[in-house]
Amino acid sequence: MKIKSKYKFKATLISSIKVAFFVLIGFNSSSQVFNDSLLNDTSKNVINILGADSFEDDEGNLDVAKFVGNARFSQDSVFVRCDVGYLETKLQYLKAIGNIIVNQGDSLFLYGDSLNYDGETKIAIVRGNVRLVKGDMTLSSSSLIYNLNTNLAFYSKGGTVVSKKNNNTLTSTKGYYYSDYQSLSFKENVVLTNPEYTMTSDTLDYNEISEIAYFSGNTFIKGEENLIFCKSGYYDTKNDISEFNQDAYLISDGHKIEGQKLYYDRNTGFGKAIDKVTLTDTANKIIVNGDFATRNEINNTSFVTGNTFLSKWFEEKDTLFLSADTVKVVKNELTKKNSMYSYHSVRFYKKDIQGVCDSMVFLQSDSVLQLYYDPIIWSENSQMKGDTIFVHIANNKIDKLNFRKNSFIIDAINFFDSITKSLVYTKKYDQIKGKNITAYFTQDSIRKVIVKGNGQSIFFTGEGEKRKQGLNRIDCSDIEIRFDENKIDEILFIKEPAGKLIPIQDVKSEEEKLKGFMWKIELKPLSKNDLIKKKIVVTDKNQLINE
Repeated sequence: MKIKSKYKFKATLISSIKVAFFVLIGFNSSSQVFNDSLLNDTSKNVINILGADSFEDDEGNLDVAKFVGNARFSQDSVFVRCDVGYLETKLQYLKAIGNIIVNQGDSLFLYGDSLNYDGETKIAIVRGNVRLVKGDMTLSSSSLIYNLNTNLAFYSKGGTVVSKKNNNTLTSTKGYYYSDYQSLSFKENVVLTNPEYTMTSDTLDYNEISEIAYFSGNTFIKGEENLIFCKSGYYDTKNDISEFNQDAYLISDGHKIEGQKLYYDRNTGFGKAIDKVTLTDTANKIIVNGDFATRNEINNTSFVTGNTFLSKWFEEKDTLFLSADTVKVVKNELTKKNSMYSYHSVRFYKKDIQGVCDSMVFLQSDSVLQLYYDPIIWSENSQMKGDTIFVHIANNKIDKLNFRKNSFIIDAINFFDSITKSLVYTKKYDQIKGKNITAYFTQDSIRKVIVKGNGQSIFFTGEGEKRKQGLNRIDCSDIEIRFDENKIDEILFIKEPAGKLIPIQDVKSEEEKLKGFMWKIELKPLSKNDLIKKKIVVTDKNQLINE
């Protein structure tokens, strides 16, 4: 019976082969060969058998031929090699087992443990230790579906792609490979690893030719010295240039830059952010908002410009707010301390001090605010100015103020009317003027003022409503004024003081003010929000106006 079955199978197979016109070629001397002229079929719809060590029926199944040992098949430009191949007599379906090699053209090779190939749809399903190799790219997975018509490969149970060219390794749950376009698309748990960074994303598309990766969904790129996040964008892995969109940010050496768009060049360490920009320096408790920002990792410098607004925390519920055209933050590599530079139209507000100037510098190393070009600061009823002002901060509080050249302190005389229950503005001002002035503070209250050089002063005598009894004008090279609860307690005139006390009724209007008097209370920032409403423009070194 076995012999009869064998002969019957052989006859059926040969008959099927002749009808289907498939070609049997390439057998070695030990292989069985069919010498039939009808076997020379070039039809693209037929799976051709190229050779095998032996063939037999599939345990009595006359519709399937079993080819054993170095079995080789072809269809159009596709070639298949395996240990054991099962070919249906219709010659349109192949099942292969063991050491699978699928070759298309000269560059694409597909390896695996088993293969199911439909010759009609040209769809191959490969399982077990799957590897798809094209050029320097290798795709590995436990199973893979490959459409040889569209040259599209797909996996859905996890895969890894390795590119030797740029040392990229990519893993994902799902993946698509478009061979004709040398493009790959990955979804779910995407991780791209490079010696210099690691990228994680929800969805990533990568082109082997351009070596550009496009990503969407929550995406993180972590390098040795920085971290980038966005929800969409692209990364040129060859040139290390990238663009990040939607809630994008870059964290580098304690500085965080956020924006709707973020560009980064890993080669130069240069990044920039556009639209709704925020620069955060966590270590120094600084946040800067603006329209445009840059970050240079080489010299550790960050810029923010365009509607710039800064917040600097000194302690809980005590914050310095500042607006300017541009803010620059620089980190000193030796001291690891930051310096902050604010340029043009600077205005700031803190609950105990407010001010305006053209430019301001904050040195973290010595906790000093330096104000340049027509700086003016206010504290309660006092206005203070000089060519340059230095604000020294200790323990997050003002320790002293240094006014250098053309220093002028004005204190508005106001008192509370107990009858009307309101503050009365007298439009009278105590004044101190000199070359250099230093004001000392204790617990945010002024304690002492020292005038050095060309000292001049005007004080109105009396208390409360009686403050207008007289005017005391004293000129003295050096003056020391001591305060108690923010009120003048004692005045010391040093080095030949010259003065006069004028009864209030005899005081002329021009005698009420020292030369150079300018009461600029309209420029004083009243709140955090007030910083945004007004912008100061310096049109002349000696003049400040409202815009």
